[in-house]
Amino acid sequence: MTNKEFLDIIRTNIDKNGYHITLVNGGQHPDFSYSIGLTEKLGFELIMAGGFSSVKGNEAVFDYVINQLQSGYVVDSKFSLPDESTFYLSKVDPSWAKKMMLGVYDYYDTSEIIAYQIIPVERTLDIPLMSESRDLNDPIWKWLDIDWNIKAPVNSYVITDFDALTGKTIIELTRWEEGVWEMFSGPGPDVKEEDIRIVPLGTILGIDATLWPIVDLSIGEGLWRESKDSEWQKWE
Repeated sequence: MTNKEFLDIIRTNIDKNGYHITLVNGGQHPDFSYSIGLTEKLGFELIMAGGFSSVKGNEAVFDYVINQLQSGYVVDSKFSLPDESTFYLSKVDPSWAKKMMLGVYDYYDTSEIIAYQIIPVERTLDIPLMSESRDLNDPIWKWLDIDWNIKAPVNSYVITDFDALTGKTIIELTRWEEGVWEMFSGPGPDVKEEDIRIVPLGTILGIDATLWPIVDLSIGEGLWRESKDSEWQKWE
C-alpha cells in the first residue's frame, strides 16, 4: 500500500466515522492503536497501548471515550463503560508519540501533536505509563527499537491469563508449538474464557525474567512451580 492509498483510507474513515483508528500488531511489542482525525474536534488524539483483548473490545473503548468527550466530558474525567471497566486519560510524552503515532504526524504533516493515553484503572503490566519519557531499555517495549534476538520464532506468542499480566506469578506452562506457549497463574482448566489473553513472547518475558527457561523447552514439554522463588519442575 502506498502512502497516498493509506491517507485516502484515513480520509474516508474520518468522513464516515469522524476519526480513523490505526492498529499496530504482529511485532514482539504489545499491540497498540491510535486515532487520527480527532485533532480538529477535540484538539488532541488518543492512543491505547498494551492491554489488548480483541479488536471489537478495543474499538468499543475508543468509541465510548470519544463519544463522551464530544458530549462534554473533560480529559480529567473517568470513563466507565457498560461492562463496568473504567478508564482515564493521561497526556502522552512526545518521546512515545513520535515513535508510535507516525500516522498522525504524516496525516497532518506536522512535527508536533497532542495526544492522550487511554488507561484502564485495572492496568496490566504491558500497558506503559506514556506520560513518562520513553525508556529505550524497557524490557517490554524495547522491541520497538531492536531486532528480535531470542531463540524462538519472531512471531512467537503466549496464551495466558489476565492475572499473569498484572504480575501474579505464572506457576504452570507448556510449549505446544515452536512459537506457541500456554502460561497460567493458576490451573489452566480453571481460567475463564473472558480472562484469557494472547500476548507476544517478548511481552511475557519482559514481565517476568524467571520465565526464560521456556525458550529451551521441546514441543510438548511443560514446567510447573509453587511460587516465583521456587525452582521449575518438569511435568512428568
